[in-house]
Amino acid sequence: MNKFGGHPLVGNARGRGLIGTLELVRNKETKEQFTPTDGIAIHAGKQAQVHGVITRALGDNYSLCPPLIITEAQINDLFDRSTRALDDTYTWARATGLY
Repeated sequence: MNKFGGHPLVGNARGRGLIGTLELVRNKETKEQFTPTDGIAIHAGKQAQVHGVITRALGDNYSLCPPLIITEAQINDLFDRSTRALDDTYTWARATGLY
């Protein structure tokens, strides 16, 4: 999950085993959160589906819970697709004035 730490939207990346969560923030330095009505994690989840990834959005958290039989190559693919979803969400957040 540390791979995501450098993304402009990710304030905190944490995980245990194969379960991981990205906390999406408006400002990385101050950890300022989005408002609940911004729907940032929901938008990120929809973008993830566009890229073939199913996530769980809880508040400002983007969560991944892959199957236990996932291979290393599949994990790399999951991270690549999730990065594209976050990039799309970042572009959307900037265009709508959320970021």
